[in-house]
Amino acid sequence: MSHTLHDGAHPRWLEVLPGVLSWGALLGLLVLSLTSPILAANVLIVYALFWLSRALLMSARLIVGYIRYRRDIKRDWAGELLTHFPYDRVQSIYHMAIVAVSKEDPSIALSTVQAIADTDYPNDRIIVVLATERRFRANGQAVARLLKQTFGRTFAALIHTVHPENIPGELAGKGSNITWAAQHARSWLDDQQIPYDRVICTTLDSDNRVHRKYFSALTYLYLDHPDPAHASFQPIPMFFNNIWEVPMPIRSVSLGSSFWQLIESTRPYRLRNFSAHAQSFAGLVQTEYWSTRTIVEDGHQYWRSYFRFNGRHDVVALSVPVYMDAVLSPNGYWDTFREQYLQKRRWAWGASDIPYVLHHTWRNPRLPRFQKWVQAARLIEGHFSWATTSLILALYSWLPIVVSGELGTAVIAFTFPPLYGRILTSALIGMGVTLTISMLLLPPRPKRRAVQSTGSVILEWLTAPFLLPISNILLSSIPALDAQTRLMAGRYLGYRVTEKHPVRQDLSYHPAAN
Repeated sequence: MSHTLHDGAHPRWLEVLPGVLSWGALLGLLVLSLTSPILAANVLIVYALFWLSRALLMSARLIVGYIRYRRDIKRDWAGELLTHFPYDRVQSIYHMAIVAVSKEDPSIALSTVQAIADTDYPNDRIIVVLATERRFRANGQAVARLLKQTFGRTFAALIHTVHPENIPGELAGKGSNITWAAQHARSWLDDQQIPYDRVICTTLDSDNRVHRKYFSALTYLYLDHPDPAHASFQPIPMFFNNIWEVPMPIRSVSLGSSFWQLIESTRPYRLRNFSAHAQSFAGLVQTEYWSTRTIVEDGHQYWRSYFRFNGRHDVVALSVPVYMDAVLSPNGYWDTFREQYLQKRRWAWGASDIPYVLHHTWRNPRLPRFQKWVQAARLIEGHFSWATTSLILALYSWLPIVVSGELGTAVIAFTFPPLYGRILTSALIGMGVTLTISMLLLPPRPKRRAVQSTGSVILEWLTAPFLLPISNILLSSIPALDAQTRLMAGRYLGYRVTEKHPVRQDLSYHPAAN
């Protein structure tokens, strides 16, 4: 693909770095197993112990994240707004929801906008921007007609934008589309004389359904923040819209993504923008909206804001969900797995932020000196672990024994396999935590699937210790390694729309939705 990466200002070798680290670790362990199997066995034991402790800590954080989630969806955010803040200040806040649409079925966007209309925030202070693409013109027009017929004057405004094709310097994708939409919405704000710092902008994919308390909770956190123009707000993505329609491995992957965001919500120092997120329109104007040169505009927006404001930017956890679709292709299981792989690879393309971040971290002396390098190190470690952890834990445990006879005469030859196995088995404690929270979080099965009892969910999780390592490798580590390898080779990924099959899960009767 003939485009440069992000701003194109960094040296090319920084793009090679993520792949070199991941491939270096994988190949290095292989070489170490061949040349010094005893040392390799000890390294693997230490590594497994490290990940056991990390897994237990993350299980504890998952419990904390779930407790906060349950607490926050029960809070009367709308009532607290009026008791904690001056009435005029609350009344001055507008919400802008930019809904990005490409080629999805119009019924999907209809459900998304209906969820916005059903929130407990006044609709006359909500601006809906339907961001469509000229390259999918017929579908965009169909969606726009449907929404205008259905909602008419429900909102303060329903704005339809059409992003042109082939704008010089742009990469076709969501970032370009929503940037175009925000620029046009800005004109409407100017006409209405609405200050930018009174507008909170949320970006949504066409399948995203906000919780009914989303806007009131977001308003509360925005008004409560000491510097909201320099903050992003991250809700909990929950891939529950069609969760009972997808194959079990895809359901596990989707739950894992939601669990990870619950965990990250307890670590604000690590929290980054992911998928649906919100930011002050004033801040967006200062950052010139989103990047139009990357396919991972969500996570990249954090770094653009961080560098634009010289480190004066944070992400606030919003423990209220936005419901999303799990990957499901109408063409069957094989295409569903393929779509999941490609979606994970696109997410893993966030490794392309590493050269951008290192370059700007080095060049910007106004950033907090210690914090900026810690931030960069966390980014590198996150993508390194994503690509390597599952492969190392699942596949490398047998290497020191199989590839070398030297280990066979050592005491560790007898102690290594059972010790390594016990370490990994101890991680099943975390499996019990995830099973319990899965049962608490998942919506009830649709009536058409009621024959599948709760026992089948337990059966799925009992088989998880055998299936999860495989799905983690095939649908997590390998896509990440694929993305990093392409980045090494300069084979930049273009934006690809994940297939969204219009099967809807009614969440209105789910306890977590009330």
